[in-house]
Formats: sequence, structure tokens, C-alpha cells
Amino acid sequence: MEYYLGVDLGTSSLKILAATSEGQILGQTSCSFSIISTQANYSEENPKDWLEAFDQALYEILQKFPSIRENLASISFSGQMHSLVLLDKSGEPLRNAILWNDTRTSLEVKELMDTQLDHLLKVEKNIALEGFTLPKILWIRKHEPDLWANTWKFMLPKDYLIYYLTGKTYTDCSDASGTIMYDIKQHHWDQELLDQLEIDVKKCPAILKSTDSAGDLKEEIKVKFGITSHVDVVMGGADNACGALGNITDRNKQGLISVGTSGVVLVYTEPENQTTGKYHYFNSALSEFDYKMGVTLAAGYSLDWFKQIFAPTESYEGLTSLAQTSPVGSNNMLFLPYLFGERSPYFNPELLGGFIGFKSYHKRSDIVRSVFEGIAFSLRNVYENMGLDGDTIEKFRITGGVVKNEFWLQMFADIFNKEIEVLELDEGPAFGALICGIMGVTGKESADIWTQYNRVKRSYFPNGETHTSYQNTFDRFIDQSECCNKIQN
Repeated sequence: MEYYLGVDLGTSSLKILAATSEGQILGQTSCSFSIISTQANYSEENPKDWLEAFDQALYEILQKFPSIRENLASISFSGQMHSLVLLDKSGEPLRNAILWNDTRTSLEVKELMDTQLDHLLKVEKNIALEGFTLPKILWIRKHEPDLWANTWKFMLPKDYLIYYLTGKTYTDCSDASGTIMYDIKQHHWDQELLDQLEIDVKKCPAILKSTDSAGDLKEEIKVKFGITSHVDVVMGGADNACGALGNITDRNKQGLISVGTSGVVLVYTEPENQTTGKYHYFNSALSEFDYKMGVTLAAGYSLDWFKQIFAPTESYEGLTSLAQTSPVGSNNMLFLPYLFGERSPYFNPELLGGFIGFKSYHKRSDIVRSVFEGIAFSLRNVYENMGLDGDTIEKFRITGGVVKNEFWLQMFADIFNKEIEVLELDEGPAFGALICGIMGVTGKESADIWTQYNRVKRSYFPNGETHTSYQNTFDRFIDQSECCNKIQN
């Protein structure tokens, strides 16, 4: 029996998921680390903290399941997108990594939007945003030119872990597409754009597929952990690409909704020639498919914020029970969840959130329910702005904290007018990384691997009358959002 490990390097922790070749998920370990913020808009992490977290999590999983050491077939990776790691010629980080949620690059984004917008939409398939990698590189070159001159390679976070394990400098197509300096259709660095921006392509890592092996573990790593087998270090992909792989099995009829601190709606698509800039467009972990996704910045965070400010002593279960006493549409109360500005489809950091429509008859239950509804409305708005030609999505698989709340799950089904499925294994990116590792070693199809390890736990079906009742409130939500966006843009 062989073993596989899927590693997810997130923004606040690293997780390792272990499985056998017989279809059993053995367990998981995790280790956290801290964001470094020295001033407003700065968000960084020390890449060495990731290595320590990986070492600790791997030690723990090997202690729990020591037989992995003699029969480990692959380790594969998922990682936070866009974050920038810079290495010198000795392979050492030159500075802290600049994270995806760092927003210091507003001037660089404006410059790219003023001079490169048409090219970015045509080749990179995305507009420029502060979170993406290219604006971070431009900021480094402007503000830390000596450091950029000494840069041997830039990397994405998971790629640094792979470098640690193999000594090789690679990235994969899904993470490369999140840099916005990569030709999504031709699957190589965008030489024309790099030349215009005077970025040396030699500083870019080579690009592999998500199921390609970067090589065997270095001997010193094997000795360090007592591993004796040949281990393929499989590239894996960006967290959202792996999240899609870990949840979706029918790429034509299923989509993904994720409700954590932020919210994501994701659908697979065959390669497209034109994008609108109202959503993100990236290569997936499957070489023949791309994916579209949109983001609501304050999804689950909006509920956390409401509880902290207005109901600090109440449980989430209590708030849910209270919301259920308000009718569909919250008696015309609206909540706009734009607490951090908004990503999709407005891409407006100045967009303001808030409650709209207060009347004397409104009760506390209406306000609470409007928060649940506003988050779901926002994610439906994201979905409807993805430019889909014909709505072929029949159901969404949903992940995140929302899976614990049956009231909210049914609300999503009714608002989207789609079947909502909750999965037995809700491990998203780590499970997607695991699938990449198994595909890379065995050549099996991703859907077959998924079926071996996971299943649908429960389905929620839309109620047609309830959907119709929601529609009027959703239309008002869109009108108010559009109005606020125009005023605050």
C-alpha cells in the first residue's frame, strides 16, 4: 500500500492531508504562522516560517502514521495565490514575502491599467489588481531596486516549499496565471509584456503542469524525516485551482461556492478568447480547462462583524434562529456586505457597505436575516457577472463554515435557484493537492480519484416559490449596489 500527502499552504496556516492508495483518508495535521504588518496596507510573512510549519506538520503526520516513511509515493501542493517570494542566487529569501492581501501597490496598478489594460485583458485575461504578483514586482523594483537587482528567481509560496524539498525552481500554470504576466492561452511567460516592463524573464521560474513532478525529495530531506521511498514532489496548484479540483467532478454542470472570511464562486470553462474584467480568469489544475471565479471580500466576515459589534454575547446558532423568524426578503431590509470595498464585479476598494431600508416596523430579526441574505445575494451577483454563454450549471458544491448552517444552505439554494451539495470531506485545496499528487503518480482521472475518497453528504433543493419571493429583494440589492458603486467610484 502506498501513501500520498496533500499540502495546503494558506495565509495563516499550513495543513497536510494524508491518504492511502486504497481510498482512505488517514488524517491531517496543521501548523499556524503569523502575518507581519509594519504599517497600513502592508501584509507580509517570513517564508522561513512556512518551512518550519511544514517541518512540524510533516513530523506530526509521520509520528501518527510511521509506515508512510517507507511507502510515500508523492507529496503535492496547494498554496495562497499571488504572494511574492524573492530568492537570491544561493536560494535564500531576500525579504519577507509580500502577500496577496497587501495593498501598497495602488500606484503600480493605476500605471498598468492606464498603459496595459487592453493587453492584460487579451493575454492575461484579467485586469490589474493590488493583490496580483506583477504590481508587487513593479513596487519592489521602484522602492527596493538593489534587492530586485540581486533577485535570482521570484516564486509563489507553494513553489518555495517545492524548492526547499527538491532544489528546483518551478511554478505551475494555475499559479503562473495569477501573476498577470503570463500568457494564459499559450501557457508561457508573456515575453511581450515583460519586455515592455523591462522584467528579465530569467528571473521567472520554469512552468510545469499541476500533475508534473518537480523531482524526487532531496537526500538531506529524506534523512531528516527518515523517508526511505522514492517520492515524487508533484507541483499541484493555486489554492482556488486545487479547491475546484477537490470539489467538482462534473466540470460542465457543477460550480463551486466557498463561504469563508471571503466568498468565492467558481466555474470551469474551456479556454476563452475574450474576458470582461468583471471576474478572474485563470488556468486550472487540469491542463485542458480554465476557470472563472469571482470574490466577495466580506462574506463570512460580514456575519462575524455583525456578531462582534451588535451581538457579542449571542451564539451563531442563536442568530440563525432569530433570522428564521423574519420572512423571506427580511421585510425589505437590505444589507450590502462591502465592508472592505468589493472585488467582483465592481473592483472598487471605496465601495461602502451598510444597511438600507430602515423603517419603524423593522425588528432585530429582519436585520439579522438581511445579513445572511446580503452575503448570498452578493455571491449570486458575482455568478451572474461571469459572462457565461448559457447557464449550464445545474448544481453548486459548497464549502466553508456555511456547511454547518442548514438554514443558510437552503437560502443559497433558493437564491441561486440551484441544487446545493455538501460533501463528506470538506478539505478543498488540500484534497485538490492530494488529487494532483495521485494523478501525477498513477495517471488516473481526477473524477475517479475524487469518487474513491469522497461523496456527497447532503443536497438542498431550491423551492420555486421561495426563489420567486427572493427575486424582488435581489433586484433591489443589485440596484442599490450599482447606485453605490457609481457614487463611490
